[in-house]
Amino acid sequence: MFKSAKAILSELKSSLYLIFRLATYETRSNNSMQYLGFLWEFVTPLLQIGVYWFVFGFGIRSGRPIDGVPFLPWLVAGIVVWFFIASAITSTARSVYSKIGMVSKMSFPISTIPAYVLLALFYRHVALVGVSFILMWAFGFPMGLHSLWFIYLAFSALALLYSLALITSALTTIVRDLQNLLQSMMRMLMYLTPIFWVPPAKLANILQINPLYYLVEGYRSMFLGTDWLATNWAYGLYYWAIVFVLFFVGSMIHLRFRRHFIDYI
Repeated sequence: MFKSAKAILSELKSSLYLIFRLATYETRSNNSMQYLGFLWEFVTPLLQIGVYWFVFGFGIRSGRPIDGVPFLPWLVAGIVVWFFIASAITSTARSVYSKIGMVSKMSFPISTIPAYVLLALFYRHVALVGVSFILMWAFGFPMGLHSLWFIYLAFSALALLYSLALITSALTTIVRDLQNLLQSMMRMLMYLTPIFWVPPAKLANILQINPLYYLVEGYRSMFLGTDWLATNWAYGLYYWAIVFVLFFVGSMIHLRFRRHFIDYI
């Protein structure tokens, strides 16, 4: 188990420059054939936020704030990271079987494929976070020392998503139906995390089994300047325990099956 994790970390370290180059190329190529280009990375989530704001903010909540915070900044503070999570989980899951042809043309470890796909999505995420900070300032939540939590939260999200990617990219290469299952699960989890609503205390304790809960509430704390992250340090330890377990398991699965990936394509 530890040998597998060490091998994956060694491959990532030796291919770090290549990962950044491929991530940059991936970002450019995804927007090269569109008139608005990179602007779509802002337009699409903003349109979705507008719909959710109208349905949940005005339709269901009738414009009522949450803990004294207007619904729009409260919503944006939590949903920004969800856009990253949802796209990262589904995109990295299909990254190996959709890009396996690159391995036959270039010599680099397969473990770098989900890494650079994830990094390309992270570039977009950082840009959207920047726009969100401007929105928070407009609603009276300026940046401060609490904004530095973003460094920790970004690293936490990347660690979890890459650990998951090692598992899902291997399994979906073998069983393609898992890709559809993942997409359905992400739609379900979107409503089981505190993005649109505040769960009661007893239900929150159950929902916190899901590590994505930690990221959503962590980002919300970072944007709004609350002390949620500091006061829930024990939950943070649970989160990192999950990350380490997933990374060790993912490393084992990836190394065990990757020599057979080409047979399943």
